[in-house]
Amino acid sequence: MIKDLLIFPALIGCLAVALVFNTHEYALLLLMILIFIRIILLKNVKLLLLALIVGGFMTGYAQFQLHSIPRIPDNVTKLYIASDDIKVSGDLLSSIASDDKQKFKVYYRIPDEREKRFWTNLNNVVEVRIKTKNIETIKEARNPGEFDYAKYLQHRKIYYGITIDKFEQTNIKTNLSIKDKINVLRIHLIQKFNKLPKWLKIHAHSLLLGYNDNADENLFSNLSTLGIIHLFSLSGLHVLIFLSIFRKICSFLRITREFVDLSMLFMLPLYGILVGSKPGIWRAIILAIVGIILQKMNITCSKTDIFGLTIFFCLLLNPYSLMDMGGQLSFLLSFSLLFINSGNVIVQTLKINLVSLPLILFKTYQFSWLILLANLVFVPIFEYIILPVTLISAIFVESGMLFWNLFNNLFDRIYSMIALFSSNDTYSLITGTLPVAIVFILTFVALFIIESKFLINRYLVSYLIILCFAIFLNKHPISGQVSIIDVGQGDSILITTPLNRKTYLVDTGGKLDFPKKEWQKRKQLNQVEVSTIPYLKQHGISKIDKVFLSHKDVDHIGNLETLIKKFPVDEIDFGTGLEENFRIYQIIKDNPKIKFNKFHTGDRFRDGNIDWNIIWPKDKSIGENGDSLTILANIQGNNWLFTGDLDIEGEKKILASQKFDVDYLKVGHHGSKTSSGYDFIKSISPKMALISAGVNNRYGHPNKETIETLDKLHVPHMNTAEYGMITWYYYPFSNKNKITTFLKGEVVEDSRINTKAK
Repeated sequence: MIKDLLIFPALIGCLAVALVFNTHEYALLLLMILIFIRIILLKNVKLLLLALIVGGFMTGYAQFQLHSIPRIPDNVTKLYIASDDIKVSGDLLSSIASDDKQKFKVYYRIPDEREKRFWTNLNNVVEVRIKTKNIETIKEARNPGEFDYAKYLQHRKIYYGITIDKFEQTNIKTNLSIKDKINVLRIHLIQKFNKLPKWLKIHAHSLLLGYNDNADENLFSNLSTLGIIHLFSLSGLHVLIFLSIFRKICSFLRITREFVDLSMLFMLPLYGILVGSKPGIWRAIILAIVGIILQKMNITCSKTDIFGLTIFFCLLLNPYSLMDMGGQLSFLLSFSLLFINSGNVIVQTLKINLVSLPLILFKTYQFSWLILLANLVFVPIFEYIILPVTLISAIFVESGMLFWNLFNNLFDRIYSMIALFSSNDTYSLITGTLPVAIVFILTFVALFIIESKFLINRYLVSYLIILCFAIFLNKHPISGQVSIIDVGQGDSILITTPLNRKTYLVDTGGKLDFPKKEWQKRKQLNQVEVSTIPYLKQHGISKIDKVFLSHKDVDHIGNLETLIKKFPVDEIDFGTGLEENFRIYQIIKDNPKIKFNKFHTGDRFRDGNIDWNIIWPKDKSIGENGDSLTILANIQGNNWLFTGDLDIEGEKKILASQKFDVDYLKVGHHGSKTSSGYDFIKSISPKMALISAGVNNRYGHPNKETIETLDKLHVPHMNTAEYGMITWYYYPFSNKNKITTFLKGEVVEDSRINTKAK
């Protein structure tokens, strides 16, 4: 008999899929071996055979999915676009579109305000004839900790992006499939709910339709910070609540259970398509359908068996459903609820948070101390106020507007309070990510905690010890590093020391914005928010001790204001004279709590076991390339030279008065021919040169002249455009060091500096 044991084959199926998709292979393989050992110890041959069959089948199925990725098309002339997939930001239109074979991510620069109004007000599925500018694979993340949009789209079976040069013809699609008709219904409901006041509109869109494109960005950020985002994002929880309400209404109307169940078998899949086919939604839908079918067949199954069947069918429907955090949390919390021991609401809430915490830290690198309190307070508000009001307002959109405005004022006060608490850094702890093995161990221990009658027991003590030790290692790493962050066509270098960690940032990166009309201005995150801050948080870094500014160019310091606003900074250092630059002057004026220091040639100091030597500027800096703050940092016996955009003329002046050797050179001005002169490179004789430049940048950096100079002098060189983030690691009790790159892995590992990249 395999009754109550179907969860084991289901877990084997999950792990098989994850292994095929190359997700943390070693940890998952070990877990799979442990599950098979457990199955063998049960001495159940049928269960073992079923687990092997499911594992083999899901491995083959996942392999098939990988190898059925369509090739990149030579050209695309016709696409179908649904208006609810369209996002317009300034003069940029982006959307999910499809032809007769596959889906694409499309981008289009809107030429005028009139056309922008057309796309903004569109409320149908359209067939468009297009002229493409280019078709390419979606750009992958280039730094650790960065959100990988390419992988996110791949999990939704979108592999290529199209830049549209021109829409040659746009028509309303007439030959609609069932899915298209459901999409049109969704579009019309979105338009209908737009008539509601702000917060009720957001609730109706997100909780009933899973549509968040017009939601308040700050609201969802604040909810995420407090750990209650799951309440306001359509998930399996909401589907189960809606089902419960629907059944009670039908019971009140004396509609037979048989008719209700039969209706559910047809309505639930349609609703899944209506709300966008999210993994958590389909988990709840399949769970309900499996339960109904088993009941009709008079088959008695335990909750764990039904859950195991649900996992299997979800993987069949979409093997990627467990690859994203949303799907993982949905299944994990649903699974834990099967075993939770009875207790008061506070204890149950705490236990559930203990289960979800390892995965949350693994994915987001932080948590709020208010998470328990926020759930205790807002779950009742959500259940007894927000959800009922949302359902009723969605039905009676126009007939109770005065009433809805009163509730909107109430919600406005609630969300103001949420914003107040979430904006206070005192309540947040940046932990860094957790190793996959630790995530599994903590989750496993948490399952014992929720099954225990009492909260405080040996399992909780073990859980806290393991968690605190993992966080301690993140905060006090055994290695230091120099990381050339890939910020595109710009500079940003992170330096950290081991053990009692100190953190330094040389430049922040930035992007030059060309003047645009008001309607053309786009809402977009800058590189600090996309790459730098996530990377800092991933490593458990909660503040920056010093930020060095090389000079005034936007591609070096353009993101400084955002960094100061979004992340704690203790001190900002720059070349003498840069404080007279209007931008720097304003930053100094607006940030009295930050310490500002001026440096020039000859200044030296020791901080974080690093000897800092200011090579340039000699005289007063006005922030031009030739005035770039040039730093020679001795890091455990290795000389690192950071030159900003120092030009050849500046290099000559340095050579005229100073002599020094360099182990690692951060190449000046992104490899421009105006920097890195032959005599300078020959004099400092670097053993490795690192270049920070954007992929296919308009300046052609690094210029061929610079590369030829490095090659003539036999200096190995690496470029972020090719490798993504480049990181040099060193260790306090060893002469060994190594260089790793985000896109290509480990390149150098030697007790000496290797002169040839592997």
